[in-house]
Amino acid sequence: MTISEKIYYHMSIKNLQVKEFAEILDIKRVNLSAMLNGRNRFTQDFFEAIIKYAPEIDLNALIDVNVDEDFYKIEKGGSNDSNRLEELTKYLREIKKITLNAKI
Repeated sequence: MTISEKIYYHMSIKNLQVKEFAEILDIKRVNLSAMLNGRNRFTQDFFEAIIKYAPEIDLNALIDVNVDEDFYKIEKGGSNDSNRLEELTKYLREIKKITLNAKI
């Protein structure tokens, strides 16, 4: 996943619009929108805001193209929403495969 896809994924989990997420990050909506849509590059200010206002996001995983949906920091000894969501997504894919292969 790209950085933009991961941010959109995060916003969907948190049920946020671009405007709301920009307010949380304390950056202009137009700047965030331009970065998410590829018109501008992600800035140092953006990454600093992620660290400050969205500490649950693992910055290394966010910029790593080999990491898909699980780019949240994992708390020691505990499970997080991203892990549960990933598990549910896996089960939904399995159910979809079964229903597509079943003759009804």
